Amino acid sequence: MEDPSSRDATPTAPRHAADVTARSRRRRLTRILTALLLGFVVWAYTLGALNQRVVAEDTNDLLPVPLEALIMGVSFALASLPVAWSIVPRMIIPVPSLLLYLTVFLGKDPALPYYAAFAVAALYSAALTALSSVLAERPERARLGSRVHGSHH
Repeated sequence: MEDPSSRDATPTAPRHAADVTARSRRRRLTRILTALLLGFVVWAYTLGALNQRVVAEDTNDLLPVPLEALIMGVSFALASLPVAWSIVPRMIIPVPSLLLYLTVFLGKDPALPYYAAFAVAALYSAALTALSSVLAERPERARLGSRVHGSHH
């Protein structure tokens, strides 16, 4: 016969040990700080690259150069955060970064040929998008060559 008190009990969330919770918080904080630090690096790199342009047509921007670089750095940092909504800025990164770095490579002295500038700017854009995607991934996801929990070979 079933105990009547067990029917009235509501299921509760599993309790974690304090050290497990602390490690989880530390890991999340580290991932957030990494995203912010790399966003700062992207900002600084983009600012330096934009300031190398010497062709007048490529320096005639809609926004001030520091603001363009800041938007790029903040977008990268947001896209790299370990949260579900980080996919939105990650979808936005490719086109602006392609156009931004294309102006950098075409506006340098000497300028790259258009096809080479386009290829390198596309590579930069893809690299920023891929890196932000890897940083935003949750650690539970199995990586190539790693063992999945519960499977023993």
